[in-house]
Amino acid sequence: MSEGMPEDLAALIKEKVVHCFQCGSCVGSCPTARAIPEYNPRRMMEELILGRWRGVLSGRMIWLCTLCHTCYEVCPQGVGISHIIVELRNHAARMGLAPPEYLNNVRQVASTGWTSPLTGAVQRIRKELGLPEVKTAGVEEVGRLIELTELGRMMGEQRS
Repeated sequence: MSEGMPEDLAALIKEKVVHCFQCGSCVGSCPTARAIPEYNPRRMMEELILGRWRGVLSGRMIWLCTLCHTCYEVCPQGVGISHIIVELRNHAARMGLAPPEYLNNVRQVASTGWTSPLTGAVQRIRKELGLPEVKTAGVEEVGRLIELTELGRMMGEQRS
C-alpha cells in the first residue's frame, strides 16, 4: 500500500475497496452526484486503490455523501461504498480533518437533539398552523452518548 497509511485503512482498502472494478454504477445512481457533478464515488475508490488516500481524507467529497446506500444497492461487486465512506470519515476525523461545520452539527445535536435549531420563527409558525409543540425529550441522553464516542472526545479536545 502507500507509505504512512494507517494499518486499518490499508486493511479496508485491501478487503473492500479493491473489489471495485470502476464500472460507474455508483455514480449513475448517486443523488449527490446528480446535484454536485464533481462528486464521484467511483473516483474516490480509484484514488484509494492508487494509494492517494491522503487526498481523499483531506478533501471534501467524503463529507458530501448522504449515506443513502443507493451505491451499495446497485454495485455489481457489492462494494459497500457508503460503509467505506463512514470509515473514511472516521479516519479523517481522527486526523483532525473533519470540517468545522460537521463538528458544529454534532454539537447542535448534542445540545438540542436536533440537526437544525428550533428557532422562535419556526415555533411561531408551528403554533399558527396548529401544530403541536416540539418535544425535546432525551437531549441529555443524546449528548451523553456523543460524549462517550471518539467524536465526543475530539470535540472536547477541540474546545480546550
